[in-house]
This record gives sequence, C-alpha cells and structure tokens, in this order.
Amino acid sequence: MVSQYKLSVCPHDTAKNLLGWFTLNTYLQRKLGTGIHFEPQDNFLIERKAVLEEEHHVVVYANPYSALCFSRDKGFVPVARPAGVNDETIVVTRAGAAVPDAPRIASATDKLVIHDLGLQVLRREGLDVAGADFRFVGNHLNAAKAVLQGEADLGFVFNETWAGMNATTRSELQVIGESHDGHAFHCFMVAPEWADKREAIQQILCGMHLDPSGQKVLDDLKFKGFEPIGDEIIQLASPDAAPRNLCGATSLTQAIDLIAAADFVVCNDSGLMHVAAALDRPLIAVYGSSSPGFTPP
Repeated sequence: MVSQYKLSVCPHDTAKNLLGWFTLNTYLQRKLGTGIHFEPQDNFLIERKAVLEEEHHVVVYANPYSALCFSRDKGFVPVARPAGVNDETIVVTRAGAAVPDAPRIASATDKLVIHDLGLQVLRREGLDVAGADFRFVGNHLNAAKAVLQGEADLGFVFNETWAGMNATTRSELQVIGESHDGHAFHCFMVAPEWADKREAIQQILCGMHLDPSGQKVLDDLKFKGFEPIGDEIIQLASPDAAPRNLCGATSLTQAIDLIAAADFVVCNDSGLMHVAAALDRPLIAVYGSSSPGFTPP
C-alpha cells in the first residue's frame, strides 16, 4: 500500500541523479519507521504547484525560491542544507561558438534564483540581454541540452548540474562566466503536519555522515553531508519580530528572494518594482517624475 505521506525533491536534483534520491527516501523511511512516497517531477513549476496544492507533502528538498514559497504559503520549516554547497549559475555556450548580439538564452524558468544570477553574469561579462530571446525549458539539464542541440546560443546551468555532467558533455560546452554570490542554497524542509518529527528528521540528515549506510547515500548524491538550519530563519519570519532596515544590506539576488517572500510590496518606480510585478506580489507603486503610462509595473 502506497503511503499517503510524500517527499518532493527539486527537479534539477532528480534530473542528475534520480536513483540517488530514491535511495535517500528509502533511508529516511527506515530511520523514521514511516512510509514516504517519492514521485519525482521533471519541471520546477509543476513540482512547486504540487507541493502547494496537494495534501501530505511532508518533506521537501527545495531550491531557494521554492523554499520561500513553501514557508510563506504552507508553513514549511527548514531543517538542513548541504554542507558547503551554494547555488550558483554557470553560463555556457557551444565550444568555439560566437555569441550573437541578440542571443537565444535557455533557462529552466525565470522563477528561480539561477536565472537572476545568470543575468548578473551576462551583465558582468558585458553582454547586452535587452534583445535576448529567452526560452524556458523546465530544468537546468534541458538548458544545457538546448545549447548542445543548437536551439539556444547560451544556457543558464546550475553549478551542481554542471558538476554532475560527464567530461564528454562538458567538453562540448564553453563557460562564458559564472556567479560567485555565495548566499542561496537548497534545503530540506518539513511541513507543519510533521512538526513533531522535525527534530528527528534534522538529526537523521545531519548524522548521515556518521552512519556507513548514510555515508553511501551521501556519496551517491555527491554531498559531503548536511548541516542544521532553521531556528534563526523561524525567528526572523515570526510575526512578532521587529522590522528590519535592509537598505544597502542585500545583494540583488537576496533582494529578489525577499520580495518573493513578501505578502505585500510598496515601492517607488524602480527595477525592484518590476521584480515585484514579475513575481506576482500584491503591489503599490509610487510614481514621482515618472509616469505609470510609460513605465507600468
């Protein structure tokens, strides 16, 4: 009989090592003594929608943007993250190919931090993205495939996806640039439905490197181990927490993640106003010398 409880994993991770995540799910079930059903998805937006709309997703391994959505909309709590692993973007083209003035750019989706980091890399490398044709292909591996198959001139590839590619595939691609933001990361989260199991799951994950069978799972997934997170994030997200002035204290990526987690946005006519609109946040835009007819949200 299939368990009603479900594990959901970010599609970029299942795309590069599906068997490893089935093995980790089996490990969790054995340690918890509870059945957990794992049904992978190959599209970020479909996976996120399933967690938000379907019942009994009790454990998730989420990318930064999805983690904010799951916390804000469903009350998920972060428990652990991969040790020493941050989300960064590798921008690639076909080996030896010239980048046109108006490139076709393959990206998993514009609803991930990897896309925003990719845009930062292109600007840093002096590439104008104003005339770019973006093609959203569902996951990071598909972004690399689109470049290899000549369907895109550039691809935004998650650094962990890049590391998991074989040497032959990487040799057919050329790295244009990569981000070094160092702030975003994937994490495990537990649903309110399993709040009583949060500490046990954290201990299981963070102790895997001490257990020979757990270490084998980590080796399969190419993780050094997991480290605990959560309490400081919970405190900052508390309704009783004092307001914080973050002006000038965040990177662009962090600002985008904060806006994505906001219940409501009030801002002036600016780039972040357009970010809030793109993220579909309830928005009040304040105009001064500019015109909403010329630069609407």
